[in-house]
Amino acid sequence: MKEIVLEGLDEKIYEYTTKTGLKIYMWVNEKVNSCLMTLSVKYGSIHTKFKVGKKTYEVPNGVAHFLEHIKFNINENSTAHDEFYKIGGDANAFTTFKWTSYIVFATGNKNENLNLLLDYVYNPYFTKKMINKEKGIIIEEANMSNDDPYSLIFYNNLKAVLQKSKYRNLITGEVEDIKKIELDDIKNVYDNFYHPKNMFLIITGNFNPYEMAKITEENLSKKEFKEYIEPVIIDETEPKKVTVEYSETNVNVSYPKIKYSLKIPLNKFKNIENLDLKILVRLILNINFGPTSDFYTELIEKELVTSLSSTLDIYEDYLVITISATTNYKDEVIKRLKEKIDMLEISEKDIIRKKNATLATLILDYDDIETVSMKIQDDIINEGKIITDLKERISNIDKDILNNVLKNITNDNVSVNVFMPNKNQDN
Repeated sequence: MKEIVLEGLDEKIYEYTTKTGLKIYMWVNEKVNSCLMTLSVKYGSIHTKFKVGKKTYEVPNGVAHFLEHIKFNINENSTAHDEFYKIGGDANAFTTFKWTSYIVFATGNKNENLNLLLDYVYNPYFTKKMINKEKGIIIEEANMSNDDPYSLIFYNNLKAVLQKSKYRNLITGEVEDIKKIELDDIKNVYDNFYHPKNMFLIITGNFNPYEMAKITEENLSKKEFKEYIEPVIIDETEPKKVTVEYSETNVNVSYPKIKYSLKIPLNKFKNIENLDLKILVRLILNINFGPTSDFYTELIEKELVTSLSSTLDIYEDYLVITISATTNYKDEVIKRLKEKIDMLEISEKDIIRKKNATLATLILDYDDIETVSMKIQDDIINEGKIITDLKERISNIDKDILNNVLKNITNDNVSVNVFMPNKNQDN
């Protein structure tokens, strides 16, 4: 058992690797009674084309999400939900672009819940009948996403920014994608990705880490796993330019919404790790567009917007920054956003204030077992390891480092997308 110390936070994470290769990350909080267990596979919606050994495979969009759904079937007559209910566990799952997670929340019978989680996820029970039955359910879910204005805005904006990236595609897959999914696709993905060496278990809450590691080791020792050959994901090469520079789309919203997105190649930020880049850009966005910024205050006071927020994401080789606004004055707000991007600023006072707020939030995050679980998950998926010096990285930020990033946040490659209320729609 390895103890990973989080520097400056008075926290530690236990790490254990089973003989099968499954890594377990555990954070103990004795102030709570509950326990959150998350078993994740490094396989998500964007991983539709891959190579295993000398053979290349391509599966339909939506397979990752489809597999998450049918994985709950233990056999023809029982589901994992049924079994967890019997022992007081609350089970769920979700699929993202890059991974899939199976979750159990328990206050009692923690050992039994852990065993059941491992048993049902590592149970390759799939049938044609099950897949055909599930298609209707997932098609209905995909149709709901296509009717949901916020989902439409999110994916339409991604499609306007990214030309070829698989991040453009609905996680569930479109209806036609779902119809194409067959038993062989499910088995292919499960056999090649659902191996302990391509998965990790996170446990947070009140429990004995040595006991949980022992239970996991004993459970997996009774299962058979074939030799793991790491799949090589085949990605699309994403062009530099945005897909659409300006668009207006009618959706079912009460007020017009703007997505102002900057697409910036990561190679512009030389010698800066992606993790540090995200920390630095969040700080810059918070200073310039956050709720206490002068820009936000001015737009709110002049009633030009009713909401303003910013996000950042890394999609393969690009940093995408999106400023979102709700407004009845789209032309004026777009003009002001362009001007603001051209004149981004940071002061020593703002840097100190935002750094202190970020550090305070970081410390408070370790009161919540779900937040800590998500932090660990983010580290493993995006960095490949637990980040131990996050507090130091934030503390070491200075104006020179921020200015080095700031100079590359420009209006050179922008996609502006306006989502207007449907015609004749009542507010």
